[in-house]
Amino acid sequence: MDEVNTPARPAVSRRKPVVTYTLAAICAAVYLLEMLMGADSNTFILALMGAKVNPWIAAGEYWRLLSPVFLHGGLDHLAFNLYALVVWGRVLEAMYGRAKYLAIYLIAGVFGNLCSYVFSPYLAVGASGAIFGLFGALLYFRKKDKIAFNAMFGMQVLLIIGFNLFYGFIRTGIDNFAHIGGLLGGFLAALALGLYGERVPKARRIAVIAGMAVLAGAAIVAGQIMYLPH
Repeated sequence: MDEVNTPARPAVSRRKPVVTYTLAAICAAVYLLEMLMGADSNTFILALMGAKVNPWIAAGEYWRLLSPVFLHGGLDHLAFNLYALVVWGRVLEAMYGRAKYLAIYLIAGVFGNLCSYVFSPYLAVGASGAIFGLFGALLYFRKKDKIAFNAMFGMQVLLIIGFNLFYGFIRTGIDNFAHIGGLLGGFLAALALGLYGERVPKARRIAVIAGMAVLAGAAIVAGQIMYLPH
C-alpha cells in the first residue's frame, strides 16, 4: 500500500457555536417585530427600522450600514439566510473562534452594505452580505492551506459562491453588490484576524485594516457625492 500524507487539520475551537445561534435568534426576533409593526405591507416601516436607504446614509445615518444585516424582507428570505447562517456559521465559528468569527460577520455585513450603497440605489435588507463574508473567510483558509481546504471542502465552497453570484446577476430583486462586498469584507477581515489560534503578523494586520478603512472611506465619500444635494 502506498503511503499518503494526510493534511493536518487546522486548530479549531471546541466551544459551542453560541454566537451563530445568537445571531440567528436576533434575526428571527427582529423579523417578528417587523411583522408586528406591519413592515411586511409597508416598506416605509422597514426603512424606519434600519433598512439601507442611501440618501439617509449619506445624510449621516451610518448605522444603517450594519442594521440591514438583522432585517429581512419576507419569511422565505429569513428562512434561507438563517439556514445558511446556521449551517456555515457553526463551521466558521469553530475555525475562527467566537470573537474573530463575530468580527468577520459584522465587518462583512458592513462591507456588503457599503458596496450596495455605492452601486445600488434601492432599499435593501438581509443577512446575505454577512453570510457571504463567511465564504470570504473560507477563501482565506484556502489561501493559507489549500491542501487542507480541498480535503475538507473540495469544490463545494467555490461552487456555492459561483452559483449564488451568477444567480444574483440573472435574478431581479437580489442585491448582488451586497454579496460581492460581503465576500470581500469577510476575506479581508479574516486576513487581518487569522484563524483560531493563528498569530497574524502585526504589519499585515495594520496594512489590511488601513486598506479596509480607505475602502470604507472612499465608499462613504462616493455616496455623499451621489446622494446628497449640491
